[in-house]
Amino acid sequence: MFKFKIDNVNNKINGKLMNHYQKTVDTLVKKIDLKVLEGTDMMGWLDLVDSYNTHDIIQMKAKAKEWIKAKLKYVLVIGIGGSYVGVRAAIDMCCGNFNKNRPQIIWVHNMAASYIVALKRMLNNEKFGIVVISKSGTTLEPAITFRIFRELLQKNVGISKLRKYIVAITDIEKGTLHDYAKQHHIATFGIPNDIGGRFSTLTPVGMFAMILKGLDPLMVLKGAKQAIKDTSDSDLNINTAFTYACYRHYLATVKNYQIENFIVYDPALQFVGEMWRQIFGESEGKNNKGLFPATCLFTTDLHSMGQYLQQGTRNFFETTLIVNKPKLDLILKVNDNNDKLKYLNNKSLDLVNRRAFEGTISAHTKIGKVDNFIIEIGANDEFHFGYLFMWFAITVTISGYLLKINPFNQPGVEQYKNNMFKLLGRKN
Repeated sequence: MFKFKIDNVNNKINGKLMNHYQKTVDTLVKKIDLKVLEGTDMMGWLDLVDSYNTHDIIQMKAKAKEWIKAKLKYVLVIGIGGSYVGVRAAIDMCCGNFNKNRPQIIWVHNMAASYIVALKRMLNNEKFGIVVISKSGTTLEPAITFRIFRELLQKNVGISKLRKYIVAITDIEKGTLHDYAKQHHIATFGIPNDIGGRFSTLTPVGMFAMILKGLDPLMVLKGAKQAIKDTSDSDLNINTAFTYACYRHYLATVKNYQIENFIVYDPALQFVGEMWRQIFGESEGKNNKGLFPATCLFTTDLHSMGQYLQQGTRNFFETTLIVNKPKLDLILKVNDNNDKLKYLNNKSLDLVNRRAFEGTISAHTKIGKVDNFIIEIGANDEFHFGYLFMWFAITVTISGYLLKINPFNQPGVEQYKNNMFKLLGRKN
């Protein structure tokens, strides 16, 4: 179940303007189909669900089974950006990291010295696995941390066993990591050339770690396929992804909002917010355009940001992701009133959280005059993760092209990298 609701949007797009958006979207869809827009050669993620390599899934399952049989306590997933955010979102959303029968994943997505040294000390003399994710193999953060931890792993298990506990996810044909893995006979899974980092979660970039944690990759793909089906008609009365894209464009360019605040009410969904933030921020933040993507975890952040969101500068709108039925719930049993909670007796904890959501939406929309979109999903499971991922990707495609930018490149990222390499003394 997936619903996109605009009931709590104060600034509705009127009929005449919506007709204009419909014509624009229809034109964009035709150009995307003809692949005449800049960046459409990087939309391989859209075809992935129908052409998934079954052999890859079989091989990934076999490798995961091998590691589970070896009783690895920890597996490091070394990657940054799109090589990390999406897969963590999937595993957290499905509560996969609470699975005690599977290795604990440690996400290595930073090269801060204190963090890396502390992690090295913790893993000293441990047998652990490494999943290193880098299309080129030269991205600095994963390149450095892979070197550090493979040297530690070699010390712990010996050079003869080293390759057994490493998986490389990289370019299919070339690159530093590809060449290293081939030379050392390390298990390798490929990233298609027509899929960029933030859109790569449904490739082995995300799938291997999902499988390792017990998630069903076929249900993830099924959800993604359903999202494609549900957004195949460009009619804005039907296509929720396109409607969301048009509203984002309208609020940014007509109403001059600068920020979109993406809200979740469950820590398990926090990294879905981080995934949303990267997909939209990296895709749209070009040519001095794009909404600033902010995220909040409620009710936690209502105790730190609630005052601002209710009465602060009115330069933002909100999009809330809510789950219709959580994976787990409990009924509160309150037999006394010592803590003044008797009124909650026999109510479910999810109901209490739901009432917090409803109360906040009402306060922000009616009193605070904040536009609120609501995305409601049936459950926090693999199907709905796949659906959300694909729905966001489809939305940002139209949203980016409405802004007249290429949503699939990230030229600004190279500028900080070039400066960093120059400061570090790299010559080529």
